[in-house]
Amino acid sequence: MALSQLVLEAISIAIQSALIFLLLRRSSFRRYPLLLLYCVLQLVATAAEEYVSRIHGQPNLFRKLYWTDEITLDLVLFLMVITLIYRALEASPVRIAMGRLLGAVVAVVLVVPFVLFSARRFSTNWFDGTSQLLNFGAAILNLGLWTALIATKKRDPLLLKVSAGLGVAVTGAAIAYGLRRYTPPTSTPQQLANLFKTLTYLTSVAIWCWAFRPAAKKNPAPPATVTPSSVQL
Repeated sequence: MALSQLVLEAISIAIQSALIFLLLRRSSFRRYPLLLLYCVLQLVATAAEEYVSRIHGQPNLFRKLYWTDEITLDLVLFLMVITLIYRALEASPVRIAMGRLLGAVVAVVLVVPFVLFSARRFSTNWFDGTSQLLNFGAAILNLGLWTALIATKKRDPLLLKVSAGLGVAVTGAAIAYGLRRYTPPTSTPQQLANLFKTLTYLTSVAIWCWAFRPAAKKNPAPPATVTPSSVQL
């Protein structure tokens, strides 16, 4: 598993860097600033976790750093779904009311972990449950986003692709966290759940890279061939 983990980490860094380049190259980060923020934070988190794990080798410090990174990244994904839903309703008369509802949803989600998991606050189980809650909530909201996009007459192809990648990321994470809660620590089933989470994340980033890839240049039509029969005398 150690070799495969190193390979996946190298692929993750490479594909994260590629997505950041594509977002900056096309200035797409102006429309999707949270996606750029997520990619930068994910890249920094990967580098920081590798540094702490391999250089310092302090398990407690690594645990705190890992869960801080996970909660922060999950929260960014959750907020990304909220903003995309609000954007999808740009021409809808219910946009203002929906904006208030979405704001209330964010407030509730930020409070619920401290109420629902208060008995084990800031423990590994608390972080695990909070991450699962954020990802599960984002997955449900992403279904609502797809419903709004499908109902829109003028669909934004780029927004559809970004939503697809987002759905893969949050759904995969929610499933992985759910599986990890019922598997012993460091066991093979738990490692497989972690592997599933990593693969779904890489798939989501690959979808985003495909969404922001440079558009293919169309070859200009060749000039019309002049033949003797086409010349009028």
